[in-house]
This record gives sequence, structure tokens and C-alpha cells, in this order.
Amino acid sequence: MKMNKRNINLLLFSMFLALLVLIPILHLDNGRPIRGGWNQGPWHLLPFGADSLSQHYKDRYQVLDEKPLASLLQDSTRPLVMILVDGWGVPYDESLLEADFQMLGEKNVSYAVHKRLFQTTSFAESIEYGSDFKDGIVITGDDSVGCAKIDSLISDSLWNRIAWTARSTREGDRGKLHKLLRDISAVASRHPDVQFVVQGTHRPILGTPETRRKYLAPWVPAIFINCNLK
Repeated sequence: MKMNKRNINLLLFSMFLALLVLIPILHLDNGRPIRGGWNQGPWHLLPFGADSLSQHYKDRYQVLDEKPLASLLQDSTRPLVMILVDGWGVPYDESLLEADFQMLGEKNVSYAVHKRLFQTTSFAESIEYGSDFKDGIVITGDDSVGCAKIDSLISDSLWNRIAWTARSTREGDRGKLHKLLRDISAVASRHPDVQFVVQGTHRPILGTPETRRKYLAPWVPAIFINCNLK
């Protein structure tokens, strides 16, 4: 019996789908995913739940849903600085996030992981800068002046709400990330009456494929400095 071209195409497509299902199954160890290996493969071969938080993250940090972080602050009348760190995600390797958080220490600081539904900077800005910043100021410009500008605006008492997206980290450069976090910590320590909320926009999607594979897709780090949460 001869097969027409349409039937052949359907057969090939079915075989392709079956292969996508079969390959993750072959990468199981006694029925459990080999977690350390998933970040080495293409994203479309990740099994369901591979981007879920590890138990370590759940035990160590507060896990926050997709609500804007400003809505979690107990006192909405206090001055607030909201900083989005572009391309800062939650890595599979838990020690990397611990190293990031160590740039800010433990005094008046709390740490969390925050769910981010879409992997774009503009989406993060639309959610986090929303109505809470309609009467505030959004800083533009490069990172070399961002922290200094925030420091100056706070000292002048010109604004009760300040927002800034730091973009030097967008390709996943950890050296630039750590310098930025140290600079933010220094400014926050000079203004203990001001609330600082620092969070990632999404994982470093502009980095190399090897860099992108090291991070969970739907989660970003979050830091609260001088804040009381509800």
C-alpha cells in the first residue's frame, strides 16, 4: 500500500513528537530527573517541573508569587526605592544565589525568590513600577550614575518614590552584578529610613546559551532592605 505525501509528513511529525517525549525519559535515574544535567540541554527537552524551585530555595528563602513587590510592604507611606536588575535570575546552583545575596549582608535585609510570568524587561517594569510610582520618578541612564542619582534624590527629599532599571547585568556578567549590589547596599545603608526593594527582571536571556541554561525561567531574586513586610 502506497502512502501519499501527506501521510508521510504526518508520520514524520508523529515520530518527532515521540522523540521529544522519549529523550527526557531516557535521562532518568531510577525514575528521578538528573537535575544537574538539565541545564546542559536544549530548553524544549526539559521535563515538566524542571524549572520548579528546589527544596533548598523553598526552605531558605521566602517564596513570593507574581504580585508586585511594593504591595507587600507594610508601610506604603515611607519613601521607597524600587530597583530592577536586568538579567538577574535564580540559578540552578544554589551557591551562586547565596554569593549574590552575600553582597548585601544580613543587617536590615531579607531575601526572597519572586515568580515572574514573562521573560521581558518591559513586562517587569509594567508590573513593578505600576500605580505605586505614578507620582514618582523613574531614573534613566547607565549604571555608572544610577546609584549616585538615587543617593542625591533621597538626600534632597524631592521624591517619595524612585524607580530604576539597572542594565549593565543584562548579559549575566556576575562581576558587574556583584559590584552593582554592593553599590546599592552602600546607598541603602546611608538612608535607613528609606525602603529599598531590589529584584531581577528575568534570567539573563541575552547571555550565551550556556549562561541561560544555568537559570530557572520563571523565578527572579528579590531583596528587601529597611522594609517591614505584611
